[in-house]
Amino acid sequence: MTCPALPLCPSAIAEAEHGIPDILKQVRAVFDKVGLKYNESVVIKVTGCSNGCVRPYMAELRLVSDGPNMYHVWLGGTPDQTSLAKCFMNKVKSHDLKKVLEPLFYNRRRKRQQVESFGDFTTRLGFDKLKETVEKWESMSKAPTRFNLKLFADKDTYEAMDELAKLQNMTAHQLAMEVIRN
Repeated sequence: MTCPALPLCPSAIAEAEHGIPDILKQVRAVFDKVGLKYNESVVIKVTGCSNGCVRPYMAELRLVSDGPNMYHVWLGGTPDQTSLAKCFMNKVKSHDLKKVLEPLFYNRRRKRQQVESFGDFTTRLGFDKLKETVEKWESMSKAPTRFNLKLFADKDTYEAMDELAKLQNMTAHQLAMEVIRN
């Protein structure tokens, strides 16, 4: 859900309604990348200002515009909109949303409890842990290797790859890249 924002609302400082299709494409791309299923859902609300016309403060993921192509990211609301979200990160550029959402959704897939919503998951883990996760993810993405195999394989698979790689005097990453090439 989104407010009309620019060009219809005089309070808006950025796009919301016109920007949400691109935002939802980014969210769907992250869902696909981290392995969340199509039946997974997250209540997302986008606003062009902080007035709260679409009741964004209760969304599981709320993006409030803070200038052109920039958002504050709020987390922790619930799907039934009975809990308030809290500000998680400030001034995230729209093209950097994936960098914030990817580690959050990946960890949700791996660490959530049985029927836990995204908002409940973020509340349970806490913002300090989530910020640490986003920062580590960011620093790993700047590393010279293409990806960190430990992030994309479960523990047993990684350990098996690591043992096989040692037998061939390789790292698990090198072995994975060799398999991909062939």
